[in-house]
Amino acid sequence: MRKTDLSPVRQKLLVPVDSHPGALALVPPKTPHRLEGLKVRDELTRAHVALGLLKALSDRLPNPDLITRTADRREAVRSSQIEGTSADVDELLTYEVTGSDEGMPPDVHVTKNYVVALEYGLEKIRGAGASAINCGLIKEIHAHLMNGIDYNGVPGQFRDKQNWIGGGRRIYNATYVPPPPENIGACMDDLETLLQYSPSDEEQMVLSVITRMAIAHAQFESIHPFTDGNGRVGRILLPLMLAAEGYPPAYLAGYLKDNQRDYYDALAGVQLMDRWSDWIRFFALGVEAAAQESIRTGLALERVLTKWKSLVNGMGLRSHNVLHRLPELMIGMPILTAHKVKDTLGVSFPSASAALGKMVEIGMLAQTNEHRRNRIFVASEVIDILNQPAGGVEATL
Repeated sequence: MRKTDLSPVRQKLLVPVDSHPGALALVPPKTPHRLEGLKVRDELTRAHVALGLLKALSDRLPNPDLITRTADRREAVRSSQIEGTSADVDELLTYEVTGSDEGMPPDVHVTKNYVVALEYGLEKIRGAGASAINCGLIKEIHAHLMNGIDYNGVPGQFRDKQNWIGGGRRIYNATYVPPPPENIGACMDDLETLLQYSPSDEEQMVLSVITRMAIAHAQFESIHPFTDGNGRVGRILLPLMLAAEGYPPAYLAGYLKDNQRDYYDALAGVQLMDRWSDWIRFFALGVEAAAQESIRTGLALERVLTKWKSLVNGMGLRSHNVLHRLPELMIGMPILTAHKVKDTLGVSFPSASAALGKMVEIGMLAQTNEHRRNRIFVASEVIDILNQPAGGVEATL
């Protein structure tokens, strides 16, 4: 990172790196709570409209958590893939339901950890709101992410060594060098004030949740408080901030993955040059795209669930028959075993096995491992929806 790569304002924030003589690190300026002169009103307006539509859909659904569960897993896969993992949605869901990583890519554990970390964070927020988004929670999320993973540091603790972005093993070739370890605590405490933002009575311009998300993500990545996992933790913070405002999750990893080069360039523009307008414009477009995708996914899964329930209701079964409970379970868990059905629904193994067999007969499930003891059943209609690309036509209710 050369001094000439930085804006004059950021050049003044450079400090020497004691462990690497001659190298410079950047201590980010205080987290802004106001940004003057942004020319992104149209993009922010469209993003907020899309979030409003998503909330309306979520409020309408009888059990939106079923749809959120599958979306969580797709987000875990995409966000992890940005960092170079290869596990896909099918592999993650199969690993979750069987507990076996036989034939799986090694990084399926990493992706599963993302699910655990994300769901842990969301549960904390739903109980306490924005006050729960603090440095302690961020450390806990990181600990879940790094659980059982080969990690050059202490999971759940801020780094005690200098790190850098780009340049391979040479800090002198880095594209960005975040603050030295001794500055991390103060930087993160300052960021926490934005994560727990509440407008004051005299504040005339309230900072919208989308603008706050954009600022928080850029600031977190600029601080880079952990040895590894910063990108994933930074992306997990985004649905947590939405949940604190009462919105359902709108997951951005698909948009960020599809526009990965622009993502990194826009972030670097803030880190090095204070180009907030470019970054917030890019981010607002991402929120709009993510909300639209969540709407499309929710509507598609709702249609499948309605069709499945109609099929089961037309079978003339008694009201207590386990088949009546399977359609909703299959939306949230589109890859199943009889053991999983038994444990989740509290029925006997023979009843679970028979119900899954009946679902295969009527075409709602397909068995994928004919000769294995623990048979695996797949709801392909749900998997196909989850595997659709992030882009698409605009969704409407």
